[in-house]
Amino acid sequence: MPRTHSLTLQRQLPVTPSKAFDFWVNPTKVASWWGPNAGDTSDVRTFELRGGGRYRVVTHAPNGDTYDFTGEFRALEPGRKVSFTWEIEKSGPSQVTVAFDEQSGGTKLTLVHEGLHSEEERDDCIDGWNGALDKLELEVRQWGGAQGEAPAPP
Repeated sequence: MPRTHSLTLQRQLPVTPSKAFDFWVNPTKVASWWGPNAGDTSDVRTFELRGGGRYRVVTHAPNGDTYDFTGEFRALEPGRKVSFTWEIEKSGPSQVTVAFDEQSGGTKLTLVHEGLHSEEERDDCIDGWNGALDKLELEVRQWGGAQGEAPAPP
């Protein structure tokens, strides 16, 4: 059966497209928001930032579950777009493309996840990406004026 299910999510971020893009390509920033739930922590294990480069992010849930996200970068257009294959455990690969469009007061982020196997997988990804994007929005606001540096500890 063809893998035809997809999803599209959008968010408005109060930073430039260049800064929004950095949250997807800077391993320290990726680790700060990756994962669907507020209590998740993530370790970036591999991050070869180039077309054809591999990535691996391991997410740890508060209940002890671990999720292993892997894939390959397909396109990197600074400040405009990042595209990568996406696979978690035995899901089979799918494709994620994130576009960054300048708008008054910030950036419109559009995430498209294509090639999902079923409606159930798509619905799970909608929940997961919405949770991750919620965390991303919080991190963008926290790091807001920083010039690529991590925020000071509380």
